[in-house]
Amino acid sequence: MLKIIVCLIFTLSLGISQEIDFIEDSTAVEPVDSLKILFNQGVRYYNEERYWDALNVFEEFNSIPESKNHLISASGLMLMKTYLRLGDLDRAIQLGREFILVHKSSRYLDNVEYTLGEANLIRGSYKEAIFYYLNVMQITDEDRLRYLSKQTVETVIDLFVSIPELEEFIKNTHEDFDKLFLTLKLAEKRHTEGDTKQAEKELHRIRGMIKGPYLNNEYIITTERLRNRVREKVYIGVILPLSGQMASMGTNILNGVRYALHQFRANYNKEIAVIVMDNRGEVVESIKKVEYLCNNPKVRAIFGSVTSANTIAIAAVSNQRKVPLIAPTATSSEIRSLGPYVFQANVDYENLGRFLGIYSSNMTRVQTVATLAPADEFGKEMTDAFCRMVDEAGGRVVSQQWYHDAPEELKHQFSAIRQSGFEIVQRMLDQKIEDNKQRLLQYTVSDSLRLTDSIYVDIYGDEYRIFTSDSVYIVNLQKALILTGLMDSTEFMIPKEDSLEYQIQSIDGILVPAYASDLKMLIPQLEYYNLSAKIYGSGNWNDLQLLKDHPKVTRQLTFISDYYIDEESRFYKNFERYYSRLIGSKPNRFDLYGYDTMRALLSVFDEGDYSRETIRKKLAQMPTYNGICRNISFRGNRPRVNSCAFILTMKGEKVQPVAMIENGDLVSYSPRY
Repeated sequence: MLKIIVCLIFTLSLGISQEIDFIEDSTAVEPVDSLKILFNQGVRYYNEERYWDALNVFEEFNSIPESKNHLISASGLMLMKTYLRLGDLDRAIQLGREFILVHKSSRYLDNVEYTLGEANLIRGSYKEAIFYYLNVMQITDEDRLRYLSKQTVETVIDLFVSIPELEEFIKNTHEDFDKLFLTLKLAEKRHTEGDTKQAEKELHRIRGMIKGPYLNNEYIITTERLRNRVREKVYIGVILPLSGQMASMGTNILNGVRYALHQFRANYNKEIAVIVMDNRGEVVESIKKVEYLCNNPKVRAIFGSVTSANTIAIAAVSNQRKVPLIAPTATSSEIRSLGPYVFQANVDYENLGRFLGIYSSNMTRVQTVATLAPADEFGKEMTDAFCRMVDEAGGRVVSQQWYHDAPEELKHQFSAIRQSGFEIVQRMLDQKIEDNKQRLLQYTVSDSLRLTDSIYVDIYGDEYRIFTSDSVYIVNLQKALILTGLMDSTEFMIPKEDSLEYQIQSIDGILVPAYASDLKMLIPQLEYYNLSAKIYGSGNWNDLQLLKDHPKVTRQLTFISDYYIDEESRFYKNFERYYSRLIGSKPNRFDLYGYDTMRALLSVFDEGDYSRETIRKKLAQMPTYNGICRNISFRGNRPRVNSCAFILTMKGEKVQPVAMIENGDLVSYSPRY
């Protein structure tokens, strides 16, 4: 049988922030500057997710003899956490065990034991994980760490430990705290499975052994639970990369998930928890985790993953097993096609292009557009949808250009766009000349059509004779049109061949759905090739400093994004204050993705039926969820794909919405105060 490894389990929102502050042993002497600087550099690398760089720093620290290293305890913890982030579980566990033996009085002992609990959960070693978490509950002074450890132990026991296994755990432990706490969980588990009488016997047997306020309070809680009707606990499976290259993104999303669940449980008396599993950012691990979750009937929905590739793997399995899946960040337009149980909280590439095309045609009235995009799924799907909307509105796509790899030099593509614009100018001039030539012909055959009382025209072959009150001019057609005032001399001031000195104004808009890493190379080229066109971009343009550094391009730019954070609003400031207090760090974009997507999912867990089929139906008909950074609706132009977005531009010193998309329709922006 395939061994399923459960990697991380949390049942509430409170957790430990990934960001680490400078750590110093309280008993140490004042450190020398070189050690302090080096240690802080390692911490910075860790917080910036540069784990290999952090590893080098903390390994160097651990090689310094303890007699010369007053930060040996702090660096030992950081080295262990770094190995865990890199997915080297064996090394992390080895370091943790050595730490406990060598640094028995360290103030970081509770964090080391907690990290050992995490590492053993990742390996699927439930018994070892439980006892490490129980140790944390006894030795820590941090209420948050104790509470998180307690909830994790309860969830592991509820899902993965049978009554006989739990009885064996109790029998083999010699710690009074562990024996008593696990007996309370055994009583609750018996009650949940309908044997309340035996559960009461378990409580009665240990009543005289309960000592101390913490265990006494837990005993009271268990007693109250036994008096109440059994309520089934419902789980949401969460699959995220919590180790490996995308660990930081997964951790930030998980922080948002935790906070969403915390708020939900504070406001509603419902037994809903999450099972969090680490897929390490790998497709095979994603499939293993989703198969395990689908096999557990207590799991009613699945949340995850991060990349489109991993999400496609998860979605294929969950749809086949008829378990609703909500994907927080995947953007591929193919995901929804996998079946009716798959929901995308992110706006996919096709909708991004479609919505931006609607805005460009309806609000800015572009008629001629060019496109410049990466030649991959993202670039092609967004470009195709944008162009379809322009075409349906009566506009014309005059040039489509693609690039592969990094867009360091796009002379060919920009020259082709300019040439298209140049040809438009030539055609427009030729047409205007022809129209006005016909007017001149009419003036020659009718006295009533004389230009003025003092000017009239006669034509002999290719020569035009312009008669005025005191002169006669024999000129060519161009001069004739200028002398008669039918055209202005500046209209003929275009070069015979395209030149960069000549500004192309005949293309109304250019779509540039670039990656964030491409923009520093693309923007200087947009400036250099002298295109006077509105620029339309993807959410990757949402880089405030980059936009400030290039005001010429910024003035022409409008872009679409699935998220917008109004950091100045009272609504957001209140959220940020409470979030930071509980999670330990300010929310970033991915924290908010996790929060908003989980809150949208939890909104359908109302009273009544929690079956997988009911949740699927409720998600499909869910009213628009208005979140902190994104709005979510699955009832728009493409069912089960989020059809809400923001149209953004730079106003003054800030990026602000100029319009919104709701359920696939263009609407005015309504700020939240």
